Amino acid sequence: MEMISPNTFKENNKNKNYDELLKTKSELKEKIKALEEQLNNFSSSIHSKEDLQLMIDMNKSYLVEIDNLLNLYLDKVKGCLIGGAIGDALGYPIEFIRSVDSIKNIYGENGITRYKLTDGKAIISDDTQMTLFTANGLIWGNTRYNLRGIAPTPVDCIYLAYQDWYQTQLSNYAKDKEKNKISWIADLPELNVERAPGITCLNALSGTEKGTLDKKINDSKGCGGIMRVAPIGLFFSNDNSHKIGKFGAEAAALTHSHPLGIIPAYVFSVLINTLTYKNKSLEEAVNYSLEVFKDNFKDYNKKESKIFLDLINKAIYLSKKDLDDINAIYELGQGWIAEEALAIAIYSCLKYPDNFEKAIVCSVNHDGDSDSTGSIAGNIMGALLGLKNIPEYYINDLELKDVILELAEDLFVDCPVSEYGTNNDEYWLSKYLYCKRDLTKKK
Repeated sequence: MEMISPNTFKENNKNKNYDELLKTKSELKEKIKALEEQLNNFSSSIHSKEDLQLMIDMNKSYLVEIDNLLNLYLDKVKGCLIGGAIGDALGYPIEFIRSVDSIKNIYGENGITRYKLTDGKAIISDDTQMTLFTANGLIWGNTRYNLRGIAPTPVDCIYLAYQDWYQTQLSNYAKDKEKNKISWIADLPELNVERAPGITCLNALSGTEKGTLDKKINDSKGCGGIMRVAPIGLFFSNDNSHKIGKFGAEAAALTHSHPLGIIPAYVFSVLINTLTYKNKSLEEAVNYSLEVFKDNFKDYNKKESKIFLDLINKAIYLSKKDLDDINAIYELGQGWIAEEALAIAIYSCLKYPDNFEKAIVCSVNHDGDSDSTGSIAGNIMGALLGLKNIPEYYINDLELKDVILELAEDLFVDCPVSEYGTNNDEYWLSKYLYCKRDLTKKK
């Protein structure tokens, strides 16, 4: 009987991607189960009781190491959501400052590099608000499916959550008091405030019809569709990349109908998923995401796809040149429209792939939609580097940081409730069945 040490086992498995680790975990569980059955029916075993127990204990120690490796992916999920909120909060105060010179006059030669605090907090904008509702909608739908065996499609669940977000943007007088909400986060006071919500999103969600890939409700290509879809790339960890990209495109199409409001969300969703779960470098992940798009979704609109690809390739090219960041970003646009927002974010992250702060500072210091470009860049860098590599001074004062981290973990873990479960998680049920968080149920 030959066994390797847990440390050697960890070394042998540390380069596996998320799906490979899940497979190994499943195999270990089956092996432990088989060994325990042999121990319980000892007369049929070719091993001694001592050897069987040793093998069971050793495989359980391997299981611990696999869980430790899987937790590295949880760190990336948390980093993605927190990173996006950081970029959003850093860029929000300068979103409507119309010149770089004015930003420098207020914040110094390097532009804004630390938060502008309000009552001691770095305030998030509608970008992070809607991102959190995207996450809440996905988790609610998965919980409903686990409990009842049926649920709306993931995109329909997201739409229901956006309806909840829309209600938070209305005055108390205008709110629909009879509406059944699905989002526990809709009760949070910090989310029941206007933070420069996009007019396109508000108008789309106030209507009676939702947009789809085939049904246009407007002609907007604003960045309000892309800036909120990162949770899709985090939630669908082991689905195929095209499926994830299409979910992202469909989620953007709920409110933005121009192809260039939809196509970037496809690529962004694939990019976030690839960085989080597939052990690729940033450049590899960008190239992979573009290849998935060209192979599967480019024909959605060939003309606009070419415009999009040309701009993203320009961002990649500029990131490798010795150019001043302000001038490089000027060549990509201002970020008010989706393809420009993604291009600026990709440029900034490729320029500083090992440094969260430099990438985020680069992504927000321009005369355009700074909070959205910062949010997208923060999602990318957080997924790439993980929470552990984000400076504490950006995390500490961030508004709703604990809620963001809680949603990130809920996106990642297996749903802890089921239709016939005898030990369902009551705290989870309070959030995603009764849609009203009960902290007294928290273990």
